[in-house]
Amino acid sequence: MPANPYPGTTFDKTNNRWKARITANGVTRSLGTYATQLEAYAAVETAKQVQSNASDLFEQPEMPAVLVATRKNTKVAQHNWLVETRLPLSLLEARIFVLMLRCLHKYDEGVPAIVIPIGELFPGAIGGNNYKLLVEAADHFMKLRIELPVLDREVGMRSINLVQAMEVDPEQGVLVGAFSPMALPYVSKLTDNFTVGVVDELMSLKSANTHSWYWLMKSWAFRSPVTVSVNQLREMTTETGSYQQYADFRNKVLRPSIDELNGLSFEIKFSENKKGRAVDSVRFDIGSKKAVEPIKQLPPVVVAAEKPKLMPLQEKVSTRLSKLKLTQAQIKKVLEVVVGEEQLTKLLKETYPVLRDFETKAKPGENVAAATMLLLKSTFPAIWATN
Repeated sequence: MPANPYPGTTFDKTNNRWKARITANGVTRSLGTYATQLEAYAAVETAKQVQSNASDLFEQPEMPAVLVATRKNTKVAQHNWLVETRLPLSLLEARIFVLMLRCLHKYDEGVPAIVIPIGELFPGAIGGNNYKLLVEAADHFMKLRIELPVLDREVGMRSINLVQAMEVDPEQGVLVGAFSPMALPYVSKLTDNFTVGVVDELMSLKSANTHSWYWLMKSWAFRSPVTVSVNQLREMTTETGSYQQYADFRNKVLRPSIDELNGLSFEIKFSENKKGRAVDSVRFDIGSKKAVEPIKQLPPVVVAAEKPKLMPLQEKVSTRLSKLKLTQAQIKKVLEVVVGEEQLTKLLKETYPVLRDFETKAKPGENVAAATMLLLKSTFPAIWATN
């Protein structure tokens, strides 16, 4: 039997798809299934590259073996104790947190290195202020320390770092991060007392405050109506010492967040209970709408990306890829990831032999589009990461 020209790929007869796998440190891990062997092999090559990049970042003796998680679940979850613990995150940081949760799986072993395409946070090229904001967000995650009750114990508190490593890699177009081992039990392998959120809904929110209220309303919905003291609400959703006047808290935090959630799948009503003349607690009646309008697009977080430069060179690349039979959607995706004069020139150089062989019919029968995408994904792994 001839050797497999695409190591790491095997054909699964049960579903007529190609399996992709990668082996590291003696452990074989699945990278999913694909319609073609070329796509499966591209996944293998990209995972090898990402794992190589991640290993430098996460090479610490006390840590478990690194796994690379690029999956994109449509739902995310966290333990209710984490839901009710205020995370002082900006809107950008709250979205990063959601995308990190999205990559987890309850069957993961060890601490996964989570790969997030930067394009999901900043459409288009990253640079200038956007890059600075992303670095600041990564730095804040590294410093973020929270207190949580100890799981499976009646008493005890645990002070933990939420993440143990973060890296911004603009060349690969990815943000790589890993939750700390002590935080994993609150976000992975959850069996009870946890809340599930919808990624698309969370990523559509326009306020960091609303992210906190989203999780609280989701966690309380099953036992609605819920009455919570004003002091407890402040503690779970705002910085200590802020909004001492309830009227300010209601007008600047509570009402705007509930209004935004009611624009999604929620149907929330709240009423105020007074003790004397002061509002002492708030009752929430939490329901859901029967039908939800589809979320059309992710609202911008920060300054819009600058208009791409080097238009003539990009036009030349677009023409080259059209000759190689790529679709307009594929060409658009490539141009979103491959930016800058150096990378665009490299793309033209790398694809020239493929175009030459195609035009001279040196390789009859070859699927030129598939061969081109395989070459591009091997040369620019971030293209695969954004799929």
